[in-house]
Amino acid sequence: MRIREVVIAAAYVAIGTLAASLAADAPATPRSIVLNEVELNPNSYDRDAEWVEILNVGAEAVDLAGWTLGYNYPSDGAALIAAESSILRPGQRLVYRYEALRLRNDANTVIQLRDAAGTLVDETSALRDVYDDGKTWQRIPDGGDPLLPIWLLRDGTKNAPNK
Repeated sequence: MRIREVVIAAAYVAIGTLAASLAADAPATPRSIVLNEVELNPNSYDRDAEWVEILNVGAEAVDLAGWTLGYNYPSDGAALIAAESSILRPGQRLVYRYEALRLRNDANTVIQLRDAAGTLVDETSALRDVYDDGKTWQRIPDGGDPLLPIWLLRDGTKNAPNK
């Protein structure tokens, strides 16, 4: 019986440590700005054609000046969304198009949204798209739950509600 109790206690410690680790990287409270749709592999050549849709699901306007979209290919990096004031009103979408960059299609690409202070606001799950078919990764339902994101590969809905 003693060995079983030790194993159970060790499992609880491991689960607690994992939960704390995940919580440390997650936003502390639900945010009003979310990543909503990602085009990793457009029908044409990828460079200058890949994009991310950001959606304001909150009740207040948010200034995106200094906010960045992080990515893990070709190496960890970040793209500045807006250097100057750029207001995103409630319900409004912003489609950010990557310029002179190709995101990785055949590996696990993660996009992270950070505010001007560098705080993680939202991130996608690991995304992969190897087909030039116009499908995009979409948060379902549109805007979704930032704490329990569900991402599905569906026909693109750029700058419109996800289906």
